[in-house]
Amino acid sequence: MAGLLFIDHWEGRGVVVENVFEAAREAELNRQREYDAALHIQAVMRGVRLRQFIKYLHMCAIRIQMAWRGYLGRIEYHKKLAAKVEERQLNYYHTMATKIKKVWKGHYIRKNVYDYYAMKKYLGALEEKNAIVRARLAEYEEEMKRREELETELEALDKYNQRARSCHFMMSTKVKPGVFASEVFEDQIREVFPRNMTRKKNQWHKTVEKKRVDSSTIELPPLKHVQGPFKNPTLVYMQRYKRF
Repeated sequence: MAGLLFIDHWEGRGVVVENVFEAAREAELNRQREYDAALHIQAVMRGVRLRQFIKYLHMCAIRIQMAWRGYLGRIEYHKKLAAKVEERQLNYYHTMATKIKKVWKGHYIRKNVYDYYAMKKYLGALEEKNAIVRARLAEYEEEMKRREELETELEALDKYNQRARSCHFMMSTKVKPGVFASEVFEDQIREVFPRNMTRKKNQWHKTVEKKRVDSSTIELPPLKHVQGPFKNPTLVYMQRYKRF
């Protein structure tokens, strides 16, 4: 059996050799194309691997940066947190210190400097005194107003009396009627004029009595130029203002 197979192959050795040479020629013809294909495959594979490696490096760098930045951020956060906590504590301590000082100063002032109850008593007495002063001022104001009104009335009355005294010569007499149409005004003139004249005459007489002296005791200066007979001035004054 084996012999038969060998004989068959030996007889067909030319065909086999021809096939080998044909395959060798085809391989020689396709060598460059296969070489280029292998190079292309290798380039693509190396590019894929290189890009994957670069991507991996980028991911590692990102993770490193993320960890480092997180570390730095946490350090900065802890610093800011500590500063904020310290600031809040200082503000709280300052507030408490202010309250303590306020309470202590109030206690010290009330005890040693400012007596609250004495000041309250003083203010109460001052308020009562102010009320009394205001009441007195109100009374004084009313009194001044009354005085002003009275002075105004007296001044108006005085002006009216002066006017009446200045018009006494226009009054009616038993012989000749006056110029006034109203008898009331003439009555007012009669009421004002004689009384005032009587008072004025009394004043003049009192003045004369005070000034009355003995003529024998008066020494007059000598007259240089005598122009006629003259009486004693005192006698003339007395005759002029003597009582009716």
